[in-house]
Amino acid sequence: MLGAQIYTAANGLAGHQTITFNSGATARANPGESFSMPTTLRMFVPTAIRAVMDRITPRVESETGVRIIQEVELNPLIPERIRAGEHYDIGLTNPPYAKALIDDGFADSGSHRAFGRVSLAVGRKGGAHGQIIADSQGIEALLRSAKSIAYTAAGTSGRTYLGVLERMGLTDTALPQSHAMAGGVPAVSVATGEYELAIAPLTTVIATPGVVPAAVFPEHLCTHIDMSVFRNAASPDAAAELIDILTNHDLDDELAAAGIARFELI
Repeated sequence: MLGAQIYTAANGLAGHQTITFNSGATARANPGESFSMPTTLRMFVPTAIRAVMDRITPRVESETGVRIIQEVELNPLIPERIRAGEHYDIGLTNPPYAKALIDDGFADSGSHRAFGRVSLAVGRKGGAHGQIIADSQGIEALLRSAKSIAYTAAGTSGRTYLGVLERMGLTDTALPQSHAMAGGVPAVSVATGEYELAIAPLTTVIATPGVVPAAVFPEHLCTHIDMSVFRNAASPDAAAELIDILTNHDLDDELAAAGIARFELI
């Protein structure tokens, strides 16, 4: 909750109350009136969807009057931080992590909903979209010919990439050219010309200036990255309202443009 100092004015307005917020703004109420302090929600947001959440959040704050603090983190690290005792109101992460948090009492089971599915993609340097490879043979050829490939070491996308390399029989050819990096760095390293290709969620590739999709892994390779949303059982009612907004189909077109498709929890 935003802090505030309340005092009675002594400048001839006896009985009036003035509230000074942390931002320095002030408000005054007449006797008998009460102030409604803005609710602050702390939300864990996966790095993969940071860009679209940065666009959505200001609108949601304006519409609801709720202040949202985003904690951006890699999907596998979000449950670790929650289990370590970090306060949160809303979380987004991969469904298996969310379900485990619910089972262990770290999240409210009744709040768990699907948010979005993101394809694993290969990014290349460029300013305009060309033909996007979307078949296994084409992706295999692309990875075999690459001189350098960047991927996220601790993220879900990185683990998914290593798994699909093994299934495609590319461990001996593509893995030696692959370099593990911190979250959000692979796509940027391609934009700067440091690396030829980046393995990243499609959302990250689309959102990174100077990088365009070279390939999108097909559905049958099971490389998509699902994310679901849930709340802390102790969070205020505004958290439930925010989850309603995030899962409302009114956002579907905007999410699709950012590389996110809706899906259903199994």
